[in-house]
Amino acid sequence: MANTPIYGWPYQGLTEAPDGAALGAGLAVAIENTVGGIDARAQAGYLYQQTVVFTASGSFTKASFPGVRAVVLEVIGGGGAGGGGPAPAAGNHASGAGGGGGGYAKTLALASALAASETVTVGAGGTGVSGAAGNAGATSSFGSFCVATAGAGGSTSGVSAASFGNAGGAGGGGSFLGTGYASAGGPGANGYGDAGLCVGGQGGNTVYGGGGIGRAVVSAGQSLAGVGGGNFGGGGGGAAVAGTGGAQAGGGGAPGLVLVHVYV
Repeated sequence: MANTPIYGWPYQGLTEAPDGAALGAGLAVAIENTVGGIDARAQAGYLYQQTVVFTASGSFTKASFPGVRAVVLEVIGGGGAGGGGPAPAAGNHASGAGGGGGGYAKTLALASALAASETVTVGAGGTGVSGAAGNAGATSSFGSFCVATAGAGGSTSGVSAASFGNAGGAGGGGSFLGTGYASAGGPGANGYGDAGLCVGGQGGNTVYGGGGIGRAVVSAGQSLAGVGGGNFGGGGGGAAVAGTGGAQAGGGGAPGLVLVHVYV
């Protein structure tokens, strides 16, 4: 007696002798048990099975999750890097603003709407640049179902002896198919400086990770790089440089994240 590969229903193979009534009875009972299990799940609603965590780009293969009925998707974009601080002359100062936090999106997708394999992209965090504005992060996505854009990089100041401020990077956004929720990442904080203090801006927060702290210097010759963003998608903090200090880079943004919650 042969059996079907998924549900194990019995059937007569090409080289097997007829089994008559026993085959019919066995097939009927097997089908009834399968349908009964499906009915029970339908009455109970979706049952959570597991969460697949993507911290790097890859693919989600539907056949690897037998019985999957739906997935709940959470996506976070990469964080922007904080701004760097250029090297100032004596009596001057420079700072970088914080990078923006990655955007967030969440939605439910029925298994029937998914392709056999869906592309999962986890956006990288932006990189800091010595003495210059930070780079933006990269977008994260699950196919076309859920997309979260990245945070922008923080700006850098000019070298100055006067009071100044410089703008933080904007937070990323989110979009989705069907019904869901999206939230913007937090913007990076502005950098600031005056005659006696220079402060790099803090990186923007996300729903799952904190932005890197800004650095502060108060004495000539001090030079501090920005702090990297916290996982996942946090913006990097800005650098701070006081007179005669060397140029510094802002903190790098944290990479994004894709979560796939599987329901049967």
